[in-house]
Amino acid sequence: MAATILIVDDNLDNVELLRKRLRAVGYQTIEGYDGEQAVKMTREAKPDLVLLDIMMPKLDGFAVCEILKKDEATRQIPVLMLTAKREVPDKVKGLDIGADDYVTKPFNFQELLARIRSLLKAKEERQQMMERERQKALDQMVEGVAHEVRNPVVAIGGFARRIYDELPEGDRKKKYAEVILKETERLEKMVNDIFSFKMVPNGSREPAAVNELLDAALTEEKALLEQKQIVVEKDYDPQLPPVAVNRKNLVIAFAQLIANAVEAMPPGGRLGLRTAAAGNIIQVVVSDTGRGIAAKDLESIFDPFFTSKMSGAGMGLTITRKIINDHQGQIRVESEVGVGTRVTVTLPLNGTAGDRRAAAASAAS
Repeated sequence: MAATILIVDDNLDNVELLRKRLRAVGYQTIEGYDGEQAVKMTREAKPDLVLLDIMMPKLDGFAVCEILKKDEATRQIPVLMLTAKREVPDKVKGLDIGADDYVTKPFNFQELLARIRSLLKAKEERQQMMERERQKALDQMVEGVAHEVRNPVVAIGGFARRIYDELPEGDRKKKYAEVILKETERLEKMVNDIFSFKMVPNGSREPAAVNELLDAALTEEKALLEQKQIVVEKDYDPQLPPVAVNRKNLVIAFAQLIANAVEAMPPGGRLGLRTAAAGNIIQVVVSDTGRGIAAKDLESIFDPFFTSKMSGAGMGLTITRKIINDHQGQIRVESEVGVGTRVTVTLPLNGTAGDRRAAAASAAS
């Protein structure tokens, strides 16, 4: 998916010129014209990069940058300051308050593009490093829960069942035992979810057709689809090249996304499945006409046991992200409350290209 750049400048001609040129090279853009808009749009749209003029009404670029870099929700978004000022103190001030780079007008557009690409690449590398650290911490938590919680929960549930069965009807202690049983079942489900995460194997990979894997995931969720009378709308690219994947794991990931989408929709909702090839990636989009997810929750939906309107508390989306990450892919969620949710999964083709070359060389020999 193309990166989104927020362009903020009070000069309409400058904004229009940058919008046209950035879109011409494949970026998506959104536009703002003063400092207050810059802050509001960054918080709401979460662009991949902010191209920020300094001399603006309401709030200047320095103030905007400082606000964004102090906000936990926006501090990781690169800010490239763009201004006619050439004085060294202004550049130093911008960098001191957290700006990631600085370009003075008039600028060479190719140089600006190079700086944008560099900032976006650095952001992606930071995100990957943070994800690896997060994954490592989650693995350690899973190990601890798996060893320290599972056995006591099973024992509590077993003895509570025996007490419940032995107590006569009408005994108020039987109701207490029933509460213990229900809460134990909830804990057991949590432990089972954790074990599901722990037991997802890396496994071997082989070339597979993504369209077929999506259809297999649909079959997995057939009962749920029929129960809620969901209309499935497919838009598959028939020319997709095969991609090297763990078939079982990817079907699990797609089935989880489909199940989440269905659960978020009322009866008769529409589930969209689309595939496409773009450069060296395959893109899979799962969309729904459900309740949507609040913007403040989007960053947390892949956390273990996070509860949102997209899914119940559990490890389903955490497992999905782990599987996609294991395939060196990416997953992105866009949502609007009351309208629906769109999940985009991208998978690299690099591995399969190498596999095909190796297979061709082997066949030739």
